[in-house]
Amino acid sequence: MIYKFDSSTPPKEIINSAMLWIAELMKNDGFRFLKSKLEVVKKTNNFVFVIRPQSNRYNMRGEIVEMWLHCAVYSKADDTTFWYKTLASSNAKQDQFYHYELFPQKKYEQSLQCICKIISLHLLPFFRRFEIDLANFVDDVAENGFCAFAGEQVYDANYYIPINFLLKYGTKEHLNTAFQNYIDRHLLDYVKPNMKMAMELLASGKEIKKNGEKEYAEIAVQQGLNLIF
Repeated sequence: MIYKFDSSTPPKEIINSAMLWIAELMKNDGFRFLKSKLEVVKKTNNFVFVIRPQSNRYNMRGEIVEMWLHCAVYSKADDTTFWYKTLASSNAKQDQFYHYELFPQKKYEQSLQCICKIISLHLLPFFRRFEIDLANFVDDVAENGFCAFAGEQVYDANYYIPINFLLKYGTKEHLNTAFQNYIDRHLLDYVKPNMKMAMELLASGKEIKKNGEKEYAEIAVQQGLNLIF
């Protein structure tokens, strides 16, 4: 049931109700609402899945109630982050920090409908792969150049997977495939030459300066990957 409120309702109460609604939507997948943290959380043997709100600092009773939803997957063992993004309305770069309007009532209901669609079609299927399809998920992340789904834009993809996921669950072959596909398929044509330059500098013991592929190159060299340029 949709929560009903008026202009006298505090913003925190409205956000709390939205998080309760999200928890209800996700409860069949084992998520629960932690009221003390305003988080929707699920813990499994290996992973912790979290959705937490960030309130607009300018929220004002009866005028503005807005929030962002930050979603994450952590290692249960050591809190390593395997994925962290704001729940976005699309995969476009401009939507990466999409906020949801929760006031007045009509916008609240429209935002919940939007959130429901994104969670049902994208977020929950994504979370489930960590749990029930991990081996195939590792294969796909490698094949898609660190993206969770085929066909995603590598640049600013909302379901882009950090390298440490394959370092933990993949093999050297997975890493090599992921890096190769990352540089081969990247939408920005300077990524591949930058990666080549950075790896050559590392190999010769020189310092890397002003190169966005520095972190990737360091890991590729550390892991002894054989990339084709």
